[in-house]
Amino acid sequence: MATQAEFIDALAKAAGITKAEADRISRAYAAAAIAQAKTGFAALPDLGRFKSVTRPARKARNPRDGKMVDVPAKTSLVLKINL
Repeated sequence: MATQAEFIDALAKAAGITKAEADRISRAYAAAAIAQAKTGFAALPDLGRFKSVTRPARKARNPRDGKMVDVPAKTSLVLKINL
């Protein structure tokens, strides 16, 4: 897995742009994808699809003391990669 700096460097080299421009582009792309995914679904060409998923409340065990705790329901983003 590449670090963010390695990703920005590779993007800049592939597109023939500066690292600053590549950083702005990658941040704008991520922000647009997150904003679209908040509506429930976002398709990113040549990458994959984001989908908003609601995870139900559940009980879990605290590994430190073994006691059961309540984990609240939450909304998560799931990315399904195009291969």
